[in-house]
Amino acid sequence: MAKIFVSGGTGFIGKYLVDRLIAEHHVVHLLSRQSPTQDLPQLRWFTGDITLPEAVQNAMQGCEWAYHLAGYARAWHRHRQYYVQVNALGTRNVMEAAIASGVKRICLVSTAGILPPAQHQIPVHEAMPLRPELHTMYEHSKWLGEQIARSYQQQIELVIAYPTKVYGPGPIDESNSATLMMRDYIQGKWHVIPGNGKGKMDYVYVEDVARGIQLVMERGRAGEAYLLGGEAASYDEFFSLLKELSGLRYRLFHVPVPVIYGITYMEWLKAKCGYKPLLTPEWVRKIPYDWIKSSEKARRELGYEARSLKEGMRLTLYWLNKQITW
Repeated sequence: MAKIFVSGGTGFIGKYLVDRLIAEHHVVHLLSRQSPTQDLPQLRWFTGDITLPEAVQNAMQGCEWAYHLAGYARAWHRHRQYYVQVNALGTRNVMEAAIASGVKRICLVSTAGILPPAQHQIPVHEAMPLRPELHTMYEHSKWLGEQIARSYQQQIELVIAYPTKVYGPGPIDESNSATLMMRDYIQGKWHVIPGNGKGKMDYVYVEDVARGIQLVMERGRAGEAYLLGGEAASYDEFFSLLKELSGLRYRLFHVPVPVIYGITYMEWLKAKCGYKPLLTPEWVRKIPYDWIKSSEKARRELGYEARSLKEGMRLTLYWLNKQITW
């Protein structure tokens, strides 16, 4: 049994990780801006924010390991510098608190989005050169956070996890957009396929990612990053499988990328007036590419495994059908 610090433990992936740690009888120090929602002897709740160094250090006291999942992952914020404040400078606060508190090892949960798109259908691995011009502000700030974390590697053991596109039971919002699409489709509210439908994403079920993050912490080599993916599928393949599993055959329409760009630029103008846009141009420019990733390094070194998209989608649909009030 160990004392383990977790930031972002109330988030989509973080909740699954915290449940796993508690099930293994660890004591979890959870830093969250939310008020306590659980009363468990193994869960010690610290109300605070990673942008506040004192709050981070207070929550970290006595811990042996630290998982850093907290971050701002939305598609838009009125103040773009907020991404850097949370995802980069917040990471500095976590690293400095870990070193000051005597934490032995820290797992930084970044994003596979910082890695480049695939070329010629060859899956991308962890060491491939980046394409910064394709980064969203979120991805850029996560990359900055990783560089900050790596600058402390001489003082503490650091391992890094790169989840791909995570889906499954949990909050249904833009951080869980694949599940959002599934929910809206089975309710008859989703009618589009982005672009020509051929662009691919790597989809990974949330429970598999939580287990993978644990494996990165427990077995990963210090200084190394590990992709945690599942199965690649194009938008056409995704919705074809969704139709098969749901038994629903709603008509879908391909929307060309230039049309989506036009819509997002109008949304961007609305954002200038203080309204939250549905999409932003920096996210749309990623649609035509193939975001195929290789989790071979994690499989080989950590024993990582992930279920198929079909199995994960079946589980997600079962959960959705219990949640939806028809």
